[in-house]
Amino acid sequence: MADIEERMPSGFWLSLAFVCIEILLIVCVVPNAFIDAAILKEQDWGEALMGEAASDQLIEDTGRLYSTIHLESGLNATVRDFFLGGKQTPGWEKLESQWGSFIAGRGDAVLKVCYHIYYRSLLLLMWLPYMLVILLPAILGGYMAWNIKRYTFAHSSPFLNTYSSRIISWVVMALGLSFIAPLPIPPMIVPLVVILLIPIAASLLIGNLPKRL
Repeated sequence: MADIEERMPSGFWLSLAFVCIEILLIVCVVPNAFIDAAILKEQDWGEALMGEAASDQLIEDTGRLYSTIHLESGLNATVRDFFLGGKQTPGWEKLESQWGSFIAGRGDAVLKVCYHIYYRSLLLLMWLPYMLVILLPAILGGYMAWNIKRYTFAHSSPFLNTYSSRIISWVVMALGLSFIAPLPIPPMIVPLVVILLIPIAASLLIGNLPKRL
């Protein structure tokens, strides 16, 4: 167990802790109205960025995806029956009613965050072609630089290799955290970070691999 913990990067455990804290806050603390306001604010920013037609299409696609996963599959009904479908215990009706109201409210909060995650995922997919246009040449450039170093006396930098891999890990972790966060995030921030940092880091990572793998 100690060996496994030593091999796992500390950033992974830190990100996992943040994810657990975010989920705990969503489930227990964050008001539904706050999540609604964050979703609407982010959609307003998306409309200002993409235009009304593209924004409406994204919202429609998000609603369709949410409906397919949660409503048509019966997932929402199954979870609701599991937590709220039991018979009331005589003498505990008031307490169980209050507990049921709390569970129902927190369940709505989780569903709103799920909707927000789907919206952000589809928004990021809209930028995927632009990301590939930059990422694929960066990977090819890094591979060619690595091949040149293999047949010359050029030096591969362990420093660049290590820290470029860490940058990629940090971006992926931050991306996961941003998807769950019940806060309005300007729609240009995540794509710009991915488009700017990932290709550069990937090129440096591949270009500075050891000459012999």
